[in-house]
Amino acid sequence: MGNTAKIVIAILVLLAIALGVSAYMVSQPSPVVQSKTSAAAPQQPAAGVAVVVAAKTLSAGFPIPPDGVKVLHYPEFPAGAFHEAVHVVGKVPQVNIGMGAPVMSSNLLSGLATQVPEGDVAMAIDVNKAIAVGDHLQPGDFVDVFTTLAGDQMTMHGGWPTQSRLLLADLRVLAVGPQTVLRHVAEGEPSAFGPAAGSAGSSNQPPREPPSTVVLQVPVASAATLALASGQGHLLLALRNPKDHALPDTGAFPTPSPALPPAELPVAQRKAALAKPENRAYAGLTLPGLAGKSKAAERAMHPLPPPPMMEIYQGGQKTAVPY
Repeated sequence: MGNTAKIVIAILVLLAIALGVSAYMVSQPSPVVQSKTSAAAPQQPAAGVAVVVAAKTLSAGFPIPPDGVKVLHYPEFPAGAFHEAVHVVGKVPQVNIGMGAPVMSSNLLSGLATQVPEGDVAMAIDVNKAIAVGDHLQPGDFVDVFTTLAGDQMTMHGGWPTQSRLLLADLRVLAVGPQTVLRHVAEGEPSAFGPAAGSAGSSNQPPREPPSTVVLQVPVASAATLALASGQGHLLLALRNPKDHALPDTGAFPTPSPALPPAELPVAQRKAALAKPENRAYAGLTLPGLAGKSKAAERAMHPLPPPPMMEIYQGGQKTAVPY
């Protein structure tokens, strides 16, 4: 075989190898080259609508903790659901909410109870136009509660004169009749007692019935005081400046005695128990205590019966002596 033939065969072999390598490379998928721009691009949000769901089982009657909910994306937004977790954290479910279930507004406690802070209660008192500061009292106002107590007629047993004094100070008004802090009276709308004289549109608005009740936000420890004064005395509400929250120094005056005396406990333990607002509300208050009588004065109102007497006869003379 000549040199020319050998060269031709070598060229053909190399050409066949090159074609084979090219065919192999073409058959393989092209590698994806990720540019720096695409690597730094922000992650696209998940498709759908943001919906707040329970990250774990939420128990009825307990506030929703921050880690109790999360946000998932749904194809459609359920009616009554929430877009953001901030709107449900701290709210209280009225039923158990299973893990993964959307948190619905219908499953959360609503109404006036949600406006009562821990340690306080909402209490209603009977009012008329004079007691409720005319037609000027509105939900959200702050009031002082004054009481007038009729004097006790048994003055020979240490009763008390007719008195009037500040009972509770700086209480928030939660509701006036049907109007509550959840829904304020719209601007230009007549007040709870009817349209104000000379107000615009008063001729077109029918007067409303005066409210018969006002709901106040009361500390638990003072609930018994308001209940007793409401039943045994006459109450009057005084409207306060919203910037004035001064309170009386109750420590400078005698502490009214409770209706239930504390149990026989060590002094430190008894003081700690009476310091709890719930225990003070449970202990209650007596009418003499509400009138400012001390424990010693209350005991004086019920003096001990006279001691038994023995009669001694000396002739026609009779002498009675205690024994």
